[in-house]
Amino acid sequence: MANLAQNDDDEVIENVVNCPGCGEDCGHSVLRERPRGNGVDFLLKCDECGKVHTVEFRTPPARTIPFMLTEGPESRVVHLDLDADEILTEGDVFEHDEAEWRVSRIEDLEGKPRYKRGVDRIARVTALRSDLVRVKLTMTRGDDSEADVIIVPGDKMFSTGTIMHHEGEKWRIRALHSGTGRTLNGTMEAREIKRMYLHEPPSEDEFVPRTEQERRRAWQEGKLGYNPNPVKPEQPKNRKRR
Repeated sequence: MANLAQNDDDEVIENVVNCPGCGEDCGHSVLRERPRGNGVDFLLKCDECGKVHTVEFRTPPARTIPFMLTEGPESRVVHLDLDADEILTEGDVFEHDEAEWRVSRIEDLEGKPRYKRGVDRIARVTALRSDLVRVKLTMTRGDDSEADVIIVPGDKMFSTGTIMHHEGEKWRIRALHSGTGRTLNGTMEAREIKRMYLHEPPSEDEFVPRTEQERRRAWQEGKLGYNPNPVKPEQPKNRKRR
């Protein structure tokens, strides 16, 4: 029994429960502890009035909830036992089958989605694999594009403009798409990425723009390698007339 309370004088009071003698919540001393069924009976003595009484603590019965576990295109339903007084919230992470899962949807007894609900009022839960995620790729070489998928840790970071290896080839990350928008200059966790756009990396003979117009066109076409905002080319200085 470990119920603690703190009064205004910063004094810690142990085993605070309601005393039938005082009629108030008071600290108690534990005289005896005896297991009973799915709980424990405590024989307590009130620190204020000395009243001896028994308090029964019982573990709430477990409730079986169906969980739809989704990993990429595959889903399966498992039934998990949870304490009836437990509360689930979207974003909660739990372990099952040596994997981590993140709660993405909670449905109440009426079938309506809820952000947060007590287990006794939940009909079904959907969870996504969170330790490993599938990231879709669009790889562009010249005018040709092809699609693929990689499976990576959910917390792996990807940044636009960097070089990555895939299937023995080098690619430059041109853009990242989160599902709500695409960025040409940013960093995301793998679990946030819906699609990654890859372009061929610059060749050894790196393209050097000669004019501002060439620089802008080359930047749009992804020819400038690692530098997403290259320095403008220097213009030749006009000679002073005598």
